Amino acid sequence: MASWLVQEATNGVVFRELNEWSEEVSDDRFGTTRTMDSYLCECSNARCTDPISLTRTEYEAVRAEPIRFAIALDHENPETDRVLTENHRFATVEKLLGVASRIARATNPRR
Repeated sequence: MASWLVQEATNGVVFRELNEWSEEVSDDRFGTTRTMDSYLCECSNARCTDPISLTRTEYEAVRAEPIRFAIALDHENPETDRVLTENHRFATVEKLLGVASRIARATNPRR
């Protein structure tokens, strides 16, 4: 198994965990009726700090599947990601079968 592949899969997981924490803090401070929230791009680039905007419903739809991540447009890695949907604010990708998918499932904070 290539170490770069493990590292890229892990990077997306770290961003997902930060977004989960951020959402929880925002809910505690502002409630759950916000129309739009800002999240970090959950792509595999460890240096990416691009913000993306999602509604709560959109974020929950992404989180419904442990191998799905919300990323900035054109941040997918075709070796590990399959773009499922995209709009003018963000894209939803699914980790391809293999190590990236296994890591995403094993680290799912909503198990």
